[in-house]
Amino acid sequence: MKAVIFNSGLGKRMGDLTKNNHKSMVRLSNNETIFERQIRLLSECGIKDFLITTGPFEEQLKAVASLFPDLNFTFVRNPIYDKTNYIYSMYLARQYFDDDVIMLHGDLVFDRKLMHDILADPRSNLATVNHNKSLPEKDFKARIINGKIVEVGINIFDNNCFAFQPCYKLSKENIQKWLANVSSFIDRGIDGVYAENAFNEISDSIPIEEFSYENYYIDEVDTPEDLKRVSEEIRPFDFREQNIIFSNEEMDIVDFVKKNATKPLIVSTEIFNQSNLKKLLDDNNINYVLFSDFSPNPKYEELVLGISKFKKNNCDYVVSYGGGSAIDIAKCIKLYGKAEECDNYLESEKKFNLIKHLAIPTTAGTGSESTRFAVVYKDGIKNSITHDSIIPNDVILNSSLLKTLPDYQKKSTMLDALCQAIESYWSVNSTVESKKYAKEAMMLILENMFKYLENDEMAMREIMKASNLAGRAINISQTTAAHAMSYKITSLYGTSHGHAVALCLPYIWEYMINNLDRCIDPRGKDYIVDVMHDLADIFECENVKEAIDKLKNIINELNLSIPQVNAVELDKLVNSINQERLKNNPIKLNKENIEEIYLKSLKSK
Repeated sequence: MKAVIFNSGLGKRMGDLTKNNHKSMVRLSNNETIFERQIRLLSECGIKDFLITTGPFEEQLKAVASLFPDLNFTFVRNPIYDKTNYIYSMYLARQYFDDDVIMLHGDLVFDRKLMHDILADPRSNLATVNHNKSLPEKDFKARIINGKIVEVGINIFDNNCFAFQPCYKLSKENIQKWLANVSSFIDRGIDGVYAENAFNEISDSIPIEEFSYENYYIDEVDTPEDLKRVSEEIRPFDFREQNIIFSNEEMDIVDFVKKNATKPLIVSTEIFNQSNLKKLLDDNNINYVLFSDFSPNPKYEELVLGISKFKKNNCDYVVSYGGGSAIDIAKCIKLYGKAEECDNYLESEKKFNLIKHLAIPTTAGTGSESTRFAVVYKDGIKNSITHDSIIPNDVILNSSLLKTLPDYQKKSTMLDALCQAIESYWSVNSTVESKKYAKEAMMLILENMFKYLENDEMAMREIMKASNLAGRAINISQTTAAHAMSYKITSLYGTSHGHAVALCLPYIWEYMINNLDRCIDPRGKDYIVDVMHDLADIFECENVKEAIDKLKNIINELNLSIPQVNAVELDKLVNSINQERLKNNPIKLNKENIEEIYLKSLKSK
């Protein structure tokens, strides 16, 4: 199977974005170009051979191709790209159509599962159609008769015409038939039309079946407005496609690393040196480099050391093994691992790169293995790093690693996951999908928390799953006021993060139900009332007050200490609030409200 990508167009409708760049060089929200994304996803689905037609800025396309040294590229330039349509590019490249093909336009953005499922479909000749999408005014439609595509064009609007995207899977036999008529068009001097015009004349001899993309994502980028829209629409599809593996067999980690890496950088604390994983990697002669020179709250200088170690040792992969700190610094090493050295990586442009990251969490709380967030401290100041590309590509969840955690760490991380899920559920950024993750996380934690503390194997697995679900929820919605108020508690009193969040959350919850008129969620007060009722149901309580009391009782039963606060400390707490998190809260809080909540959450000296 060969991928054919038509990239010979000018992209005039993109305005200044294509003044000095090829159309497919525009960047999506994760800073990956459309062309790079196409090559990456197609190669991940098993495609090794690529035929690219070009026009302007051919050197930019070749530069992207050089990032994939294990793939085979053939470039065919259309010298009169500004005077012809891509039918002429197809004609010029005809001798290279020597296999079954995946054929698409260079401005298409799609999700990996779509391409995987098209390739896996046993049918040999397919194209992407959506019966439930409104017919576009200016873009391609397909006429469908008896499940077969008989015409593709711009100006067809009949009842048997449906939204269509130019992504084809074709047998060698059928693409040759199409090419023969393409050649006929060129011989007749017809080179300013779509290649589909040649298909339409002989569609009865090329039986292309429809492949519905209703539950997938595929769309084209023709304008800056398209780019903005498509960038946002593709994100949840990408988030879902993270590979999450549940396995308590550490040999599975070894096999995974063997398959995907030549020389991985393993980011972990000293726990790695005492782990069975180290022994297995050594016994299997895995050539890895260990980086463990980082703090529980990773510092910028430590990040620089990690990046340097990755580069100097020519590592090609990142494996994090540990809690949130190990995963966070590994995310940042991945993010800046291909960047040029600079005075401050944190201020440099965040670019997508092809470094892969396998995360193996050894705690169950932050859900960092499935989020686009990381934290690094520079000059004592917390820097929150957010970028879609830092979500680890793969995750292995091994619940047996939780067995040896200290009791306090188990309690704190579990509470962190529970609070993340609650906050995600009511966040102003919540979606149907994030609420689904959050709800399942809460139910699993509430059902299994005390068995988990007793090292029940099933409960450990469920809590680890819940932590991951909570991470996936906040990856969409972000956290809210309880997290905003927690960070300074941790630095002032040395309480762990989850412990600090749990101290604040019940009283924030109380404040919210008593101040619904201060709702700032665009979905309105009635929506937030429904959310509160949902939470009460999840907690299996008659009303919200009972749910809050249940949460308070859980915290009391876990026997967690409550710090004492004096006036000076209170002032520091109130003025330290993370405004980024606070603005996600559906009920507005001011400084007086925050001070009152702190006084309820902590003991007064």
